[in-house]
Amino acid sequence: MKVVISGIVDLSTIDFPKKASAVIFLHGCNMKCPYCHNLKHILQHRKEMTIEELFKDIDFLFADAIVISGGEPTLQKDAVIEIARYAKKNNLPVKIDTNGTHPEVIEELVKNDLVDYVAVDVKCRFDRYREFVKCKESGEEIKNKILKIIDICKRHNTFIECRTTFVPKVMDEEDIREIAKTVKNCDLYAIQQFEPKDAYDDEFKKLPMPKENELKKLGKIAKEYIKNVVVIRTIKGTFEI
Repeated sequence: MKVVISGIVDLSTIDFPKKASAVIFLHGCNMKCPYCHNLKHILQHRKEMTIEELFKDIDFLFADAIVISGGEPTLQKDAVIEIARYAKKNNLPVKIDTNGTHPEVIEELVKNDLVDYVAVDVKCRFDRYREFVKCKESGEEIKNKILKIIDICKRHNTFIECRTTFVPKVMDEEDIREIAKTVKNCDLYAIQQFEPKDAYDDEFKKLPMPKENELKKLGKIAKEYIKNVVVIRTIKGTFEI
């Protein structure tokens, strides 16, 4: 079968925690997040290849895991499943990054032991989803899909991370509070530092980068609701609250 990709990174030390990974960026996305640093590249680059060609194109000199990312990889359900299956046959741990809009794809991966780590991007508080990321689903629909993914992962002992990129002047403490209340059962919740220079939307390039102290304060708010690990990810590194 053919998979449509927008790029490959042969070696990343940040995309799969505690592992060196090769990252496969699948083409296409069903959201237009204004802060996204991948979207322009994803939309402009498109290449079809077989699964075998894809893995031959990756330099595995240092990478010992696979990350399936995007865009939104679950839009290519069959491709995601076959990439994960091929990786597992070669004893490579698999992580998938998703916006949570296709829990049925995550369920198939999890139930068939094809994924080790699921990371769900929770964009903002749910009543603002359509406005913020221009998606078709309502915030309530997104919320229920993310809750379903968390439940699937917890029932099958698959590590589930939820994460939010915090954008100053656009988001506030209430965004983090509502998200934390919703995803409280995840294994790890990460608040990520927004980087304006890489934003898809030119207006977002004018916004400030949040300071570490601001992110720490938000992390403490999240920790009031999340029983497991809360971390802050910045350009300087990751630290636990």
